[in-house]
Amino acid sequence: MFRMKKEDLYINRDISWLSFNDRVLTEAGRKEVPLLEKLQFLAIFSSNLDEFYRVRMPVLMAWKKIKKKATDQVVPNLDIGTYKKASKIIDKQQEKFGFLLTDIIHQLTEENIILIYNQEIPVTIKPLVANYFFNTIASYLQIIPVDEEFSFFPINNHLYFAMTGNNTTDLFIVNIPADRINRFFTCQVNSKTYVVFIDDIIKLFLPGPLQSKSLNFYSFKITRDAELNLQDEFDGDIAQKIEAEVKKRDLGYATRFLHQPGFPDQLIERLAILFDLRKSSIVTGGYYHNLKDFFSFPIKKGELSFPPQQQLEAHQDFEHSIFDQLDQHDMLICTPYESFDPILRFFNEAAINPDVAEIHTTLYRIASDSHIAQALATAAKNGKKVNVFVELKARFDEANNIHWSRIMKEQGVKISYSIPNLKVHAKIALVKRKDGKESALFGTGNLNEKTAKVYTDYFLMTSDRLLTEELSLLFEFLPNRQKPDKPTDIPFQELLIAQFNLKQTFDNLIDETITQVKMGIAASIKIKLNNLEEESLINKLYEAGQAGVKVKLLVRGICRLKPQVKGLSENIEVKRIVGRYLEHGRIFIFQYGEHTKVYLGSSDWMNRNIYHRIETCFPITEPVLSNKIQQLFEIQFADDVEATFLDEMGQNIPIEHPTGNKSQQQIVDYLNN
Repeated sequence: MFRMKKEDLYINRDISWLSFNDRVLTEAGRKEVPLLEKLQFLAIFSSNLDEFYRVRMPVLMAWKKIKKKATDQVVPNLDIGTYKKASKIIDKQQEKFGFLLTDIIHQLTEENIILIYNQEIPVTIKPLVANYFFNTIASYLQIIPVDEEFSFFPINNHLYFAMTGNNTTDLFIVNIPADRINRFFTCQVNSKTYVVFIDDIIKLFLPGPLQSKSLNFYSFKITRDAELNLQDEFDGDIAQKIEAEVKKRDLGYATRFLHQPGFPDQLIERLAILFDLRKSSIVTGGYYHNLKDFFSFPIKKGELSFPPQQQLEAHQDFEHSIFDQLDQHDMLICTPYESFDPILRFFNEAAINPDVAEIHTTLYRIASDSHIAQALATAAKNGKKVNVFVELKARFDEANNIHWSRIMKEQGVKISYSIPNLKVHAKIALVKRKDGKESALFGTGNLNEKTAKVYTDYFLMTSDRLLTEELSLLFEFLPNRQKPDKPTDIPFQELLIAQFNLKQTFDNLIDETITQVKMGIAASIKIKLNNLEEESLINKLYEAGQAGVKVKLLVRGICRLKPQVKGLSENIEVKRIVGRYLEHGRIFIFQYGEHTKVYLGSSDWMNRNIYHRIETCFPITEPVLSNKIQQLFEIQFADDVEATFLDEMGQNIPIEHPTGNKSQQQIVDYLNN
């Protein structure tokens, strides 16, 4: 079908990911963004980049060493030069980060907030700082001599000093305990608020207790491979296996040695041998690492932050059971604009309602203080049958998921764990009542009350019999902990379930629009995703666009599709939105003539979602709710402030002549009406 070379059809996955992170960085420089929020965007950028080094760089570093040409079956989406391209992009982004941070520090100073950054601590605050060092920081410090008995191993992404003494052969490793206490010390003197890195406090006051006036401190951190080396074919308790792998994570393969400027070459060589870093990237960074710690920046001033946004309360009837209400009509909650409370009520009421007999749900990322997990445990103690499928392979959340699994299990909840070679990424719940009626909950995001305050997601609660019956079949399948033998094992018709019918249904829906437009009927496809990577679905969108279907895409992160390419994708537009909230919900709208089909779901169009996960997409059939989703999409696609177009190279192109449409604010206004 496509005569272009394959490499001309798709944007490189990793380069596209870095383009998204560049867009985050740009937000930190927009004058309209409040000053303290700019620091938050710098923190997001830093956190994202750390994840890139932990997850993607190990793949790129390994691949660049392979001389033979890659095939899609071996390492998809890679070319031999990706590592070098990514490294150059990151270097430029780090320069941009430094420029933006310098500007932000100047702006903070104008507000009488003095962030001490690579400067001496002022004399006026030294007594307060000294008191904090000796009364708080010192209790967390480890000073480890590098000698013949040295056996210390730096933890992944933790902060350290290499400390040298008067004798150049003396070397000590000192931890910077930002994982135990706040990275910043704050005090007020003469109407000014001073913010000091604990790094600088350690450098200033540690020489005293060590009885040395001449110590040199060089900051560094080591980033390690975060991909779990799981062998899912093993027998036994997968929770124990994964817990063991999580403990190994901090000891994983080093991908980056990040050090401050002026770090002596001889010392770098010594540490490279000491910590086996010779195959990792040696990167010169700033004087302070882990600037994701700006998430906990201690200054909170309303006028320098986004104005408080009151969540809209859903119109709930507290006189009747939520399940009786769902028997009458569906409920759609749009977080964080609308309160997450109805979702909490769904579980809390199920736990205490005497008419409820069974509760089934999946949990992917559990809140650290989860009310939902607590409600499930309470339901089991109240004599209800509670089945919970916990995905223990949710990256970076494995330990917390294990913790809550054990708590729920002790209270009588039946826990099922990960399926070998699959992740269960679906966000679903089912409540069965004694009278045979059932109510379901479907989400595009996690059942997590913390992330629901900052992620834009959609949650549908319904008693639609067709949906609840099919969801019941899925919950019967999940505890078996095995991949389906064939997609037709469960004949899903309404729900789209990855591994069963999801991809084929999306193919068919796209084909439907192509057929209609060839018959002279106008057709369109409107999709919102976090990531668009899977090549065959991209090809279907190319095919639709070439047939004359108008395709509009909102893709927050990775987008391998090349829009607006002559002969390939003139009818396809792609926008990316980065604003106050993290765009996370997935929307799928297929229109032709008078016909419109609307789906929401948990699935991105990535290889991992399509081929290696259980995902659930669900139809929105009530006309009022279907129209609501369509309106929300249109509001977002009209954004010309926080949205950028993507060009054929995957770069962010600001929209010319913006009219001031900020979708995240306009959605509040729309939902308020």
